[in-house]
Amino acid sequence: MSSIEQAGVQRAVAERWYRGWLDAWNSHDPERVRPLITDDFALTTPTSTVMGWDVAGVEATRDYMAFVVGAYPDLVWEQVGPALYADDAPRVAFTWRGTGTFSGRMDPPGIDGTGRPFVFTGVEVFDFRGEQACALDVAYDLQGLMRQVLPKSAKG
Repeated sequence: MSSIEQAGVQRAVAERWYRGWLDAWNSHDPERVRPLITDDFALTTPTSTVMGWDVAGVEATRDYMAFVVGAYPDLVWEQVGPALYADDAPRVAFTWRGTGTFSGRMDPPGIDGTGRPFVFTGVEVFDFRGEQACALDVAYDLQGLMRQVLPKSAKG
């Protein structure tokens, strides 16, 4: 039997997997997400929704990560609470905090970094297939993040 059970996710496996996910993001190397996700992995975030991006598949996920770390080159993620497990599905949620500085370039839409620091929190809900994630739905306050990193004149 797979270490990911049909009705749920084994806790030790999910927590080890999430440490690998955070390590991949904190390395700022998009290639490191490749072994963690399925070929049809689908990612939805407030940013991807606002930008109208369909982040589906390994390459699109790598491109999304490159976009994020391109804008925030010193971004660091940390888990801030215990994982939350679904009893009836291979689904796990993790809460996190992201910190860094908008010192890169947000491209698109082509906004140069402001040098402003930020702290924001959110939750990631992963669905698993086998020992890889096949879907991710992320929630965070995008407007609050933009208020921290953009000058008042750019916020409207």
